[in-house]
Amino acid sequence: MSSSKSSRKRTGKGSSDSAAISFDLLSNLTYMAALATGSPSRDLILERAIAQDFKTCVYFRRVYLLAKRMGFDYVRAFRLVANKVGADTVKNHLLRFAGAITAGVSEADFLAQEARVEREQYISGYHRSLETLAKWGDAYAALLVSISLVVVVSMISTMLSNMGRSFVVLMTLSVCCVSAFGVYIIFRTAPSETLNYRNRQGPKTLRWAKRSFFMLVPASVLIGVFLAFNYGFPWFLITVGLAFAPPGLLAWLDSARVNKVDQEVAPFIRSLGNVTAALGTTLSGSLAKIDRRSLGTLEPYIRRLQVRLKSKISPEKSWDAFRDEVGSQLMNRTTRMFVDGVALGGPPDRVGAIASEYAMDSAMMRARRVVSAAPFAFLTIPLHFAMTGLMVFVLEIMKAFNVRIGLAVLDLESNSGGAGIGAAATLPVFQQQDLGLLSNMTTVALMSMTIGNALTPKFALGGHPLNTALFGAITFLMTAFNMLIIPTIAGGVLLPE
Repeated sequence: MSSSKSSRKRTGKGSSDSAAISFDLLSNLTYMAALATGSPSRDLILERAIAQDFKTCVYFRRVYLLAKRMGFDYVRAFRLVANKVGADTVKNHLLRFAGAITAGVSEADFLAQEARVEREQYISGYHRSLETLAKWGDAYAALLVSISLVVVVSMISTMLSNMGRSFVVLMTLSVCCVSAFGVYIIFRTAPSETLNYRNRQGPKTLRWAKRSFFMLVPASVLIGVFLAFNYGFPWFLITVGLAFAPPGLLAWLDSARVNKVDQEVAPFIRSLGNVTAALGTTLSGSLAKIDRRSLGTLEPYIRRLQVRLKSKISPEKSWDAFRDEVGSQLMNRTTRMFVDGVALGGPPDRVGAIASEYAMDSAMMRARRVVSAAPFAFLTIPLHFAMTGLMVFVLEIMKAFNVRIGLAVLDLESNSGGAGIGAAATLPVFQQQDLGLLSNMTTVALMSMTIGNALTPKFALGGHPLNTALFGAITFLMTAFNMLIIPTIAGGVLLPE
């Protein structure tokens, strides 16, 4: 269990965004409700609560310090802290807590009701976030197509007349701004939650993902820069994209494993609580009685936990090792609710019911998120391939057109003996263009779309930050493929020998 000292390092300033701390507030209240089933003192409930890794612990810590060190009674402490809180949900909860103490309501009844109400609000807010995310996902796809078409039309217009350097730069900035805006909107509308947990080393797959990322990516950047100077910018994208692939794939596999684990947390805790209550034994004894065959993903982790407990290893260290191996934040929080609640004298079946209901609701919400976000995430990939390919193809058309204009001018000059060339050169249309700036700005626009389309699927689906590397590998390699293959094909079609 985390100590109060480490908690003080983590919790210094509270958030004023109710949506950002909604899951932490639900976790905090459910944890306190599980502890309260054993009727411990209010001081002990707050001491255990502020030692947890919740963003909302900072508020309860302030209340605890005002009461224990400053000598305030809890009613006044809750109200003083509530006046300084920016998040309305936390503020209202603290005020209700003060009112419950004044009215003489027991902590167990009050916290159970607050946890139930907050769970309903969390589910409702999660549904709204998913609906908003689905709509903004459609809008992002439409925005991506629209800005790509605007860029294509703008590029074609430069074939007719010299639009100036400022026009080209403004066109590129518009692509970058629209991509950044779309990424930010998806980031803000997606539900905020943490799926992975790491106490010491963490799961083996995720450890290898991090190691491969820090080993491959820095080296690939250096190699890519060298190849870009010698063979062209697409080779930089290929090198970095290939380096992104191993850590991204490993992180994706670990996220899939965590999702399966999260689906089994509620049945595991519920069964463990019921068996412990029925047999009247300890948690260590109950682990040997539950049917692990119904928990396919968790079975090896539970078996190792049971071995540790039988070997007389400290229960606290055994459970910490179990949480670290599993690597699920939902498992971490749910088991802490259950183990700490039972340790403080709570009925195992009742504590298990509270913790398993919390785990079941969280797992169901995440499953619905996958259903809502997966179509958008996987639609972004082919859309990126098509839009970047179109931009590269139009740039090649402009290069071919420029060559044709140059050949036409030379042919006209040789056939007319120079007569009328000066007048033709002053015409505002169909002139040779300086494609150096336009090529560079097109590359910047392609990179903006490549990075943006790697970030948005990750923000929509959630998961570990290294999941971005998988989408980054796909978009980088797609962009490099278009920049290498399309010029060759277009050159053979548009500039035949």
